[in-house]
Amino acid sequence: MTLESISVPHAPTNARAKSDLDSQAIYRDLKAAIMSGEYGVGSRLPTERALADHFAAARNSVRKTLNQLADEGLIVRHVGRGTFVRDRAGSDEFTLAELLEARLLFEPNLPDVVVERITPELIEDMEASLERLREAESWDQFKEAKYQVHLAIARGTRNRFIVSIFEQIIESRRRAGWGRQGQHTGPVLMVREAAYRDHMVIVEALRSGEAVRAREAIRDYLLRTLANVSSN
Repeated sequence: MTLESISVPHAPTNARAKSDLDSQAIYRDLKAAIMSGEYGVGSRLPTERALADHFAAARNSVRKTLNQLADEGLIVRHVGRGTFVRDRAGSDEFTLAELLEARLLFEPNLPDVVVERITPELIEDMEASLERLREAESWDQFKEAKYQVHLAIARGTRNRFIVSIFEQIIESRRRAGWGRQGQHTGPVLMVREAAYRDHMVIVEALRSGEAVRAREAIRDYLLRTLANVSSN
């Protein structure tokens, strides 16, 4: 597959219209090339610069389109290595952005119920997961411990349906390989302490019966995480 086989749209005079058309054209043609197999699984896509030159588009338009394709699970982007076509065998999995948006709709409201129903045993579960998060040496261990804190919060509602929803979210992320960072410790070391502090605030608020503070902490954490995902 070469860039020469991808068509280039006629340039409109209006700058905003051109940006919109550029994004649509890049998205349409790259997605078609990926879905048809012209860009095979594991193949490397052209650089942002090459795509921008080919489409006579701004690199911001290219970057926005690549982020959209990544959110749809069609490509994966590695800093310093490039952008690659993902194996679509798991493409029916929900993206991290989709799951975070769904969590934002209900998870910040859980503390209102949890503070009325939580038990010392569930607090202990949260604290144990926090310690595992703090001591995690691999990406899998880190993500597992982090999700277990939130699962313990869901269990604190004593609502089986809510627990079931969160268990499905965890299973979806497990099938996606927790973001496929592997066993490298580098990414873990960079985010582990910050994540520990974020989750400690949530657990301490629930332990103290401060539903409002816990609700705000959960919402802030999820919003920051979603913002980071959207900007990558």
